[in-house]
Amino acid sequence: MALVQGIDTDVVIGVTDTLTERSSIIRDEAVMWQPLLRSAVIKEHDYSIVAAYDQMNSDQKTAHLHKNGLNVVRTLLNLTVSISNEKILSHVLVLVNDVLADKDNIRYFEEVETEKGEDGKTLSAWEPFLNLLNRTDVFIVNMSSLILAKVISTGSLRLDAKNLTWFINWQAGQLLQNNTYLHTILASQQIMLRVTEYRQPFVHSSCLDKMLNILSTRISFQLQYQIVFCLWLLSFRTTYCFKLLEFIKPTAEILRQAIKEKVIRIIMQFYRNILDNHTSPRKPAELMIQGKVQVTVGQLTEKNWKDEDIKDDVEQVKTVLDTMLQDMSTFDSYLAEVKSGKLEWSPLHTNPAFWRENAQKLNQNDHEVLRMIKILLKDERDPTTLAVCAHDVGEYVRHYPVGKFNIEKLGLKERVVCLLENDDPKVKAAALLALQKLMLNNWEFLAKTNF
Repeated sequence: MALVQGIDTDVVIGVTDTLTERSSIIRDEAVMWQPLLRSAVIKEHDYSIVAAYDQMNSDQKTAHLHKNGLNVVRTLLNLTVSISNEKILSHVLVLVNDVLADKDNIRYFEEVETEKGEDGKTLSAWEPFLNLLNRTDVFIVNMSSLILAKVISTGSLRLDAKNLTWFINWQAGQLLQNNTYLHTILASQQIMLRVTEYRQPFVHSSCLDKMLNILSTRISFQLQYQIVFCLWLLSFRTTYCFKLLEFIKPTAEILRQAIKEKVIRIIMQFYRNILDNHTSPRKPAELMIQGKVQVTVGQLTEKNWKDEDIKDDVEQVKTVLDTMLQDMSTFDSYLAEVKSGKLEWSPLHTNPAFWRENAQKLNQNDHEVLRMIKILLKDERDPTTLAVCAHDVGEYVRHYPVGKFNIEKLGLKERVVCLLENDDPKVKAAALLALQKLMLNNWEFLAKTNF
């Protein structure tokens, strides 16, 4: 399992990904360095170092790096520039990435930019990898992107603004669900977003839009974790919280179905941050309530968590949402539920007192609620949501008879009529009762129907 130093052990790659699998194969393939020396592709000094280093086992390499790390890194950087053969270059990149497996080795990359080599010149520790992003071999390109992210983020080295913008835009272009190296691209971003000055250009790029598209599809739990980890890093900054609001709906759905503890933990940390750091906590809280997060966290509080941090985050988010629900008017709660697109049988829908007090409020903002109900009646497939929508149409005209004209004008009656053909008997029953309320004045004598 490949892990990026300086990042928690389960943050970057927690499953066997494409890059790790290919690296394992390439690492075991022998390279004939002598022909490269004879053809003057590499210099004798670099040959003597890499030929010996490549033959060492893992423990020997570790010990050798402690004594001669600067020369090894300098040689590997020289080779990334001089070698064009894709198979051998891939092997060199694996060696470089292995060096970076120990975060302390970043100091050798920092030193090559200040210490002169035998030729009297210093080297750029990051430029070779930036240039390799223009190659066509997908392993070389993606391994280079991961190495570059480590080199410019783990220690003191930083990418200049122009190249940083180019690199982040390049990453955005790789954020596609069908990219077999998507784990690697996200791993690079997880590393880079720990650096404060990299966050603004990231937010100003199309990366977040691409992440939102990916997160809204069916993806592995590891990809879910990696994306939300990036969101969590951004959520420490109040300035970015507004942009992050659009991620609440898809993460609420993921949380509702999540099994992996690490996914639950990172989503709860993201929610807690955005509630704490948003200039108006009510906005994210309302979106969470629309996404039924308060129901999910209520269920999560009943679990026995070994991780105290998860327990604390769950309880904190639940407290904030419970308080917000108490502060919201009953109609606010109803509006939030309608906006969520998932309706359930609750007192908000079945209590006559609610409708006596709030029926006319469905006319507010140019009949905003009625228009949303119409969309649900047309597009929704969940039987409970459809039945509740039909019920609410009936209750609206029952308590606001003049509203029949609005129902006709907005086309809701037509949508309710269509429900009579629905396969679910409860949906049919709810639609029939709603139509009776629409057409009959003496609704009190309608038969009682239990849903």
